[in-house]
Amino acid sequence: MKMAVNRLNYIPQRLRDARIASGLTIKSVAEKIGVTSQALSLFERGGCAVNSEKFFQLKNIYGFPLSFYQSQNLDYIDRSKVFFRKFSTATKHEREKTLKIADMIVANITGYFHDKINFPPVDKSFTDIKTSMSIEKRRDPELWAKLIRRAWKLPPGPINNLILSAEKHGIIIVVMSMDTQKVDGFSFWENGRPYIFVNKDNSAVRLRMSIAHEICHLYFHDEEMAEEELKTMEEEAKEFAGALLLPQKEFLSDFSSSLDALLYLKPKWKTSISAMIIRARKFEIITEDKYEYMQKQISRKHWRKIEPGDKEITPEKPRLYKQSIELFVDKGLSTKQDLVDNISLPAELIEKAANLPRGYFSEEDSIIKLMNK
Repeated sequence: MKMAVNRLNYIPQRLRDARIASGLTIKSVAEKIGVTSQALSLFERGGCAVNSEKFFQLKNIYGFPLSFYQSQNLDYIDRSKVFFRKFSTATKHEREKTLKIADMIVANITGYFHDKINFPPVDKSFTDIKTSMSIEKRRDPELWAKLIRRAWKLPPGPINNLILSAEKHGIIIVVMSMDTQKVDGFSFWENGRPYIFVNKDNSAVRLRMSIAHEICHLYFHDEEMAEEELKTMEEEAKEFAGALLLPQKEFLSDFSSSLDALLYLKPKWKTSISAMIIRARKFEIITEDKYEYMQKQISRKHWRKIEPGDKEITPEKPRLYKQSIELFVDKGLSTKQDLVDNISLPAELIEKAANLPRGYFSEEDSIIKLMNK
C-alpha cells in the first residue's frame, strides 16, 4: 500500500492502538467524527492521511497525549504467548482491549524506565527450572511449588506478601481494573522479563490465587506447548497455586473440618475457604462425602463469589512502577507533566498501572528542590 503524506508526523498504527485500548469499534468512532468506516480504516493503516481537524477529534475521543501518536515504543513489543486465568470466556473485543493496554504499559512505562532505574533482576531460578530436563518430565505441581519456595527462600507457612516476593525476583506485576469480570489475570514474557496482570476488581484472596496461578505459567509452561494442552496447563496452575499458598505440612497441621474454624484460619493463610477445603481433600484429610457436604454448605451460604472475611484482608499492591515514578518526582528528576509526556500514555492509565492515587498527575509539583553541589 502506498503511504499517504503525513504532515502531522503521527504514526498511523497508533490511531488503531488508541482505539482498541479505548474499547471502541471502527464503526462507532467513524460515526463520531463524521467519516465512513472505510475512511477510518485507511487512516489507521496509513493509506489516507487524516487532516488536522479529524486527527484532533480522534485524539480527544481516545484521551491519549500527542506524544503517544509519535512514539515507536509499541513497534518493538515482542510479547510471548499469553497465559491466562479465566480469559477464554472473554469476548474477542475484551481480549484485544485488555492485551493492547498491557502492551502499552510494558512498552511505555517499562520502556521509559528500563535504562534509568535498576529494576530487580530476573531470578536465576527461571532459567534453571526452564532448562531442567527432570522437571520437564515430572509434571508435578506439588513439587514445583516446593522448588519455588526454596528458590525464593520463603519461610515455612503462609506467604505474607506474595506480590512483594514476586517483585523481588524480577516479576513486574500490574493490578488494575480491567472493565470486565471475565478476566482474572494473565501473564507473559517480554524482552526477557516476566509480567503478571491481575484484575483489581477481585477480593484479596482471589488476587493472591490468580498471581500464584500465573507464577506457575511463567515458570513451568512454554509457549510451544500445544493448544490441546491448555486444559492440562490450567489444571496444573490451579494445583500449583494451592500448593504454593497452602504448603502441605504447615497447612494440614492447622486444618479443621468446620467452616467456622476455617473462617478463623482465613486471615492467617489469606486464601479462600473453598481453596482450603480442596487442599484437604487432596491429602484425604476429609472424605469425598465431607468435601461435598462442605461445598454444599458454601453454596447454601452464598459464599461462592464473596466469603466472610474477604473485606477484612487488605489486598496486596505492587510497588515497582509506583516507586519509580515517585522517585523521579520526589528527587526533582522530572516534573509530573514531563513524565506523562515522556511515558506517552494518558495520566489516568499511568496512575492505574502504577497504583498511584487518582489525580496524582494533576496535583502541583513540589516547589522545593534539592540544591546542586
